[in-house]
Amino acid sequence: MANVYQTVDWMAMESLDLLVNKLAVCAKFNTSYNKDFTKPFAVGDQIRIKKPQQFTIRDGLGYSAQGINRITTTVNLDQYFGIDFEWDSYEAAVKMERSEAALSKEYLEPAMSQLAQEWESRACLWGYQNANNIVGVLGTDPTSFDATSAAARARLTELGCPAGGERAMVVAPQVMRALKNAAIGYFNPVTDLSKQWRTGIVGSGDGFEWYESVSLYSHTAGSLTATPTVKTTSLDGATTLAITCTNGDTLKKGDVIAVNSVNQVNARTRRKLTATKKEFTVGADYTAASSTITAAISPPIYGPGSQYQNVDALPVAGATVTLFPGTSSPNDKVGVNGLAFHENAFAFVSVPFEKPTAAEVSWLKRDPETGVTVRFVRMFDVDASKMKNRFDCFGGFGNLYNDECAVRILGA
Repeated sequence: MANVYQTVDWMAMESLDLLVNKLAVCAKFNTSYNKDFTKPFAVGDQIRIKKPQQFTIRDGLGYSAQGINRITTTVNLDQYFGIDFEWDSYEAAVKMERSEAALSKEYLEPAMSQLAQEWESRACLWGYQNANNIVGVLGTDPTSFDATSAAARARLTELGCPAGGERAMVVAPQVMRALKNAAIGYFNPVTDLSKQWRTGIVGSGDGFEWYESVSLYSHTAGSLTATPTVKTTSLDGATTLAITCTNGDTLKKGDVIAVNSVNQVNARTRRKLTATKKEFTVGADYTAASSTITAAISPPIYGPGSQYQNVDALPVAGATVTLFPGTSSPNDKVGVNGLAFHENAFAFVSVPFEKPTAAEVSWLKRDPETGVTVRFVRMFDVDASKMKNRFDCFGGFGNLYNDECAVRILGA
C-alpha cells in the first residue's frame, strides 16, 4: 500500500477536479456565500441572507419617511451524503491497483461521478420546485427557440432580472434534439475553456449558456376538479393561499398556480406585465379535506403600496384558481421541467467537514470557483483487517431572487 499513500496529494486534487468538471446545473448556482465557511468558527446550520431594501416613491416635496423593512431568505445546510468502500488485507496484497491511472479509472472516476450526479440531481430538484415562473405546456416538448429561450428571456426581462451575470438554459436531451434540428447553427462556442469541460454544455445562444441534462426532474401535476376558487382574501405578505375545491383534490409540491385578476408586476416600475398572471409554486403535497386546501406558496404575495410589490392586486375570495396556466386540462399531466435562470436565482453552499488527524489518509479539498468541498478519510480496522474509505459532501441550497431570475421550461 506504500505506493497508494505516496499519491495522497495527487488523489485529492484529481478527485476534486473530476467532481467539479462534472457539474453543470449546480455549478451555475450562486456560490458567493461559501466564504462564510472559511471563518475559524461555526456559523450555524442556516445562513440568513438579507435582501436589499426597496422603497416606494414620495410624490411632491413633503417629507414622508418610510419604514426600513428588510426581508430575508434562508439557506438551510441539510444536505449530506457520501460514498463508502473497503478492502481487506488479502485484497490489498494481491488485487489492488498500484498506478495513478488505475486508481483514477477504477475508484476516483466512479466515486466522483456519483457524487457529482447527486449534487446535480439535488440542484435540479431544488431549482424546479422553487422556480414559480413557467413557459410552455406541461406534457408537450417545445420544438422552437421561440418557445424556450425567447419566451424565457422575455419573462426574465419583464421581471427585472439583471442583464449582467451568467444565465443558464438547461433542457432535456429530447428537447435539445428538436431545437438543434430546427436551427443547427444557432449555438456559438463557449468562450471560457473551463466551461467546455462541464458535463452537457452545448454552447451559447440567445443570452444563455445552454446545457442538456439527464438530471432534470419529471413532474406529475396535482388535480383540481370543478372550478377551484380562493377561499379567503389574502393579506399583504401572505405565504399561504386557502383554496375552496372538491374533497380529494390534490396539489403537489412543485405545482404552479395562478389566481384570476392577480397579475405580475415589474419589481421596479410596479406596472402590470403583458397580461401575465402572477404564478406561485406550491411548497408541499396536499389533499383537500372539508373542501379546502391551504397551500404554502412561493413567493409571498405583496400587493399595491408594499415596498416589495409583486402583484397588481391581492387575491380576493371567490377568484378562480388555475393550475399550470397555459396548459389545457393539466390535471395529473406529466412532464420534464427544464430551467432557465440567472446566477442569482439560487444559492449553493458547500460546507467543509472536520478533517480528522488520527487516520491513515485524510484530506479536505475545496474548489475556489464553485466552493464545492469533498473530504476523504481512510482508516484501518484492526479487528476486521480491513481498510475503510469514505468520501463526504455537505451543503445546502436556498432561494435568492428566484421570483425574478428563474423560469421553468415545461415539457413532456
